[in-house]
Amino acid sequence: MNKADLTEVLAERAGIPKVRAAHYINILTTTIQDALVQEEKVTISDFGTFTVSKRRGFKGHNPKNGDAMQVPERRIPVFRAGKALKKGLND
Repeated sequence: MNKADLTEVLAERAGIPKVRAAHYINILTTTIQDALVQEEKVTISDFGTFTVSKRRGFKGHNPKNGDAMQVPERRIPVFRAGKALKKGLND
């Protein structure tokens, strides 16, 4: 399922136009993204929690020429499924 599919399902289930459903989805995703950029935790009850994790830097190799290089530390988004989502997947 992609964003367009999600928009269609939301519009149908909520009885709203697709344009409004797409707008709501954009608000939700932007709000989650903004919170994660600020390194805030986002918890949606019974669904899951979005957090930011830090990956430490390491020494790697350039695959094109084999030269050693330093890969910098970076932040990555992490999602942990909530209890209800886990139960729904395993029923």
